Amino acid sequence: MRHFRDAAGIEWQVFLTERSPEASRRDHHLPEAFRAGWLVFESSAEKRRLGPVPAEWESLTDAELAAYCARAIPQTPKRGARAVDRTESALPLERTEAEARESLQPELQRAEERLNRSLEQACETPAVEKLDTGELIRVEETLALAADAAKEAVSLRRKLRVNREEAER
Repeated sequence: MRHFRDAAGIEWQVFLTERSPEASRRDHHLPEAFRAGWLVFESSAEKRRLGPVPAEWESLTDAELAAYCARAIPQTPKRGARAVDRTESALPLERTEAEARESLQPELQRAEERLNRSLEQACETPAVEKLDTGELIRVEETLALAADAAKEAVSLRRKLRVNREEAER
């Protein structure tokens, strides 16, 4: 297990999830990149998965881990779990509007990257009639991730627009 802080100052822990031999029978339910195991990135507000596991991940620098974390796929919250609006809580009150704008840009970029990845995964799916139930569940989860990323991108764009308009006044 490793701990690091990303460029936004968020503290993460990262650990390896290995596949058990009996799990290999269900491999067709997993995207190819996750079949040999994956890294889990976890902060107080979010959990992400990355597969395949980078070689010698335990010896990567914090900056390299942060880059992998930014590319990792966010996990959908458990049903009934309350979603956390990280964009509001991540900004201390004493920040200037310019600093707030600058801190929102990387968040927007990450949300848009997550949306692109999720949509690419969904579009790579074979015809629905060829999918088994497990694969359909994976498609559903991928589309839920895409919807969450789209909502976050919309929210961040609106906040950026409001900040820009306030700065012009």
